[in-house]
Amino acid sequence: MDTPRPTPITEDMSYKQRPLQHTINTGNLEPHFMTFRGLQRLNIARWLIDDDVANAIKDYDYLNKLVPVTGSVAKRQRLDLEQAFEEVGTLHDDPGGYRRLPDTSLLPTDPMRDALKRRLRKSLTYTKREMGRRTTEYLLGREPPEEVSPFVDKLARFIVAFIGGTALVVPMLIMRLPDVSLTKSLVTVSVAVLLFAAALSVGLMASNMETMVSTATYAAVLAVFVGTTSQVMLLNPSADCNMISDASRKTIA
Repeated sequence: MDTPRPTPITEDMSYKQRPLQHTINTGNLEPHFMTFRGLQRLNIARWLIDDDVANAIKDYDYLNKLVPVTGSVAKRQRLDLEQAFEEVGTLHDDPGGYRRLPDTSLLPTDPMRDALKRRLRKSLTYTKREMGRRTTEYLLGREPPEEVSPFVDKLARFIVAFIGGTALVVPMLIMRLPDVSLTKSLVTVSVAVLLFAAALSVGLMASNMETMVSTATYAAVLAVFVGTTSQVMLLNPSADCNMISDASRKTIA
């Protein structure tokens, strides 16, 4: 079987031959789709009295869930389509009218990685593939990248690991230094748990169950430290004297 080669699209080609030849000419391994939202809604309205209404709704819902193609990529895609299909030039220029299939090879993102993509230099946040695909956005620096670069991913992992270790070490130091107090330990644990839960829910894309489990585990670790510290206070007379003197000063005050 002969391998298809890039050839100009001519008027004598059928409508089925033109999309195939256009794909061969552009060399895109990733297909792009036009949603035709107005046509899809019209089909749903027309097929309300037909059995195909369910399929029309499924098609419309599936196309809307695809990844949108915007910016210079959408503009370039439209120009390529207009060269092959003159009918596209008469359509309304919908910025969300182009969609592509989701790429499972991309690194996942979350609010922390999105913030890093907006703040860091473009040379660190853009991947090589996205530099070639969205050259205009990369050179002008108007929009953050859509993909997560390996540098951003590693930096986000380091920040999470650093915050996780700090969330355990700092409360322990506050509860232990300069002296041990049960009231100070309970207040420190309460504040630390609230801050940990807030950071987990805002900075990371954790579900409700993951947030509850992580917060409960973190609170349990600090509670064990408080319990161990309380036992040391009972066995250490000087700690008892400090607690009694603190209570006496509060009573006199």
